Order: sequence, then C-alpha cells, then structure tokens
Amino acid sequence: MSDPDVAFAALTPGASIGAGAVLDAVLADAAPAVPGRPRTIGMMVAGVDGHATVDGRSGGLGSPEDRAVFRGMRERVDALLVGPGTLNAERYSTVLDPHQREARVAAGRSAEPPLATITRGLTLDPDLPLLHQSVVDALVYTEADRPFDVGDRVEVVWLPAATPAAALADLHRRGVGTLACEGGPSLLAALVADGLLDELLLTVSPLLVGGVDPLTILAGDIADGPRAVGLRGTWRGGGSLFLHYHLTDRRSP
Repeated sequence: MSDPDVAFAALTPGASIGAGAVLDAVLADAAPAVPGRPRTIGMMVAGVDGHATVDGRSGGLGSPEDRAVFRGMRERVDALLVGPGTLNAERYSTVLDPHQREARVAAGRSAEPPLATITRGLTLDPDLPLLHQSVVDALVYTEADRPFDVGDRVEVVWLPAATPAAALADLHRRGVGTLACEGGPSLLAALVADGLLDELLLTVSPLLVGGVDPLTILAGDIADGPRAVGLRGTWRGGGSLFLHYHLTDRRSP
C-alpha cells in the first residue's frame, strides 16, 4: 500500500540541451548572498557507490559531459579554489580550451580564471606545472615561508591563519564574486564545516568503483552532524546525473 504523503517526480528524457544551458540555469539560481565573501559553488564527481576517485584521481570518474560542465563552469566564474592535494594529484596547469579563453577575453576578463589554493604548510610539489606556467594567475594562501621559487604569475599570500574563511575574505576584497571549488574532499569538508559553501553541483558518474579506499566527496568532520541541502535542479547527460543543491547552513567569514 502506497504512502499518500510521499510524492515522486520521474526523471524522464526531454528536449536535449547543452552544458552551457545547464550552467546558465545553475548560475541563475543563486543561493542568497552572504556578505564579505564570494558565492562559493562546490564542483565534485562521485561514482554510484560514492567513491570520489579511481586509483587516486577524480579524472577516472569523468565523462565528456562531466568535462564539459567542469570546463564550462571554469569559463564562467571569477576564480577557482582547489586544495593542494588535488593540485598535486591532478597536476593542474592551464584549465581552459582556446575557444573558452577567447570567450573570456571577449567579455573583458582574464583568459583563464585565477586559481587559489590554501596550504598552511605550503605542501605543493615544487615542480607542479601551475607554479611555473605563464597563463594562469595563481594565489597560494599559506602560513609558511616560501621554500622554493615560483613563476611570475604566482602570488604567495602569507596569512597568520590560512583558513578558508580568511582566504575567501581576501578573494572577496580582490573582486571575486563567484568562486568554484573543485575540491578536494578535505577542502570541501572544511568549507562545509565553516558554513562557507553555498551550493554543490555534483556529478554522479555511472561507475561502481569498489575497493577499500573510503574517500567520498567530503573527507573530514563537518561539525554539528549531517547538514541539510536543498535539491534545486537535476539533469542527465550521457549516463551521468548532475545534481544542483543549495546548502542551508551558511555564514559570513
């Protein structure tokens, strides 16, 4: 016997739309602004069984549709935030394709979005491509002295406490209005714990990863128990599911 108080909506195929239309819908549906920091959107991918990596890297979970959404969001936001472990593992350098750089320049923006990271002990690999390229402006928030040379496009920002709140406040002062956080799971958990994550765009990849690695899209204590999220939009691309959520517990830095 069915429960009369529970209702479901079927996710049925409709008119096909591109990744750009999905992102336009996400960006148009902003969570209420929080003073003193950017609108912060988590961008993460996980397998059907919840695993966030394949052999230590998230790229193994990707698909053409997922890559189009990630790169399309990079084209549209003011800046990116990526944890040091993810930078080291994924070997970040430039993040956009040539036509996307051209679109940003035509709109009066930098060819690539600035990329920020928070690493209290400056644990970035010295040979990380991002630190030595000549295209992307990078901001490294840290409490440590710089132990190695970096390129001219890298600014090492020393903070007495290199916390996510302090980094987001500084990015806000630099004019960043919309920030995409691409993880990793430890950084995303820290943002959630501090009430600094406004939204989550989650890709559910059609893969069962298995294994003993327990890593999910959040790694670490988020404080005060599970956090509620509100589902705002769903899209299907290929075999992947794209879910847009608003977080309900959000704070100023």
